[in-house]
Amino acid sequence: MLFRKKPSKNKFEFKFSTEMLAVSVDDTAQTALELIRRSKVTGNIFYCYVTDKEGKLVGVVPIRKLITVHKEAKISEIMVRNPIRLTADSSTDTAMEFFLFYKFIAFPVVDEHGKLVGIARANDFIEDTLAIEEKTEYERDDLLKIIGIRLEEFRKPNVFKSTFLRFPYLFFNISSGLICALITKLFDRTIDEFIFIAFFITIILGLAESVGTQAVAVTLSCLDKTIKLRRLVLYEVLVGAKMGLLCGGLLYLVSFFWIGNHSFSLTLSLTILLTLINASFLGCSLPILFKKIGANPAHASCPLVLAIADIISLTSYFSLGTYFLND
Repeated sequence: MLFRKKPSKNKFEFKFSTEMLAVSVDDTAQTALELIRRSKVTGNIFYCYVTDKEGKLVGVVPIRKLITVHKEAKISEIMVRNPIRLTADSSTDTAMEFFLFYKFIAFPVVDEHGKLVGIARANDFIEDTLAIEEKTEYERDDLLKIIGIRLEEFRKPNVFKSTFLRFPYLFFNISSGLICALITKLFDRTIDEFIFIAFFITIILGLAESVGTQAVAVTLSCLDKTIKLRRLVLYEVLVGAKMGLLCGGLLYLVSFFWIGNHSFSLTLSLTILLTLINASFLGCSLPILFKKIGANPAHASCPLVLAIADIISLTSYFSLGTYFLND
């Protein structure tokens, strides 16, 4: 009996092939060898699996054993009974443990009724595992870039190398900090007259940076998926707007009971709303823009997004404050 179908994959991402050799428990070694000669199974054949009349796995015969025994020998006499097997719903981690622990080249795969449905081969499994690890390393590298760190730092740690790799990201922080300081200087009269406006600067900038980082992380994780990018941007902007309404409303109440100035509380809540919408838009659109122009999307993440978000947020805050408080 010859099984030859396309490779299969279950819902747990555990891949196995349904291309295999199986003989009946009542067959002879000669029958099995003839089956092997006629088969069109690709790749090396190391095992011949044995099934009963219902198709259930009952044994396995190594090919080298088939070659050495008498051709009239019964399969039932030379097979290894109750072989170690994987189930079709096994996880990738379970399959990995089997290959590492038992050191076999392949394992039979059975369904919930014990029927033979496929074979998990070490070569295919290793290739898939390496591909997953490579993709995971790439994604990890992108996530580390969000906070200004590159994965190559961990391969050969070096103080000077790490300093050189991280400084460009810190340069954005220095630049944006100087610009924010200049903006603050331009509105010094407003700050002198309404000193309480300075109390909430860190909250506004902190919210902008948190939401911007979240939007960047979500976008980087979705760029390689079949998701419409315009819909993703709209989705993140709506999330930012809802968070802005929630955080703005909360800080309106806090600032009003603390400062007792309705105009300032309105300024603060509107600033937070605009800030979170803007941070969400920047955190989502800049990585997409970088990808479209052929640049690494991770380079559009923090601190570039945060630097722009900080500048816009602070300008909006002081502008609205100057308008409403002097009205």
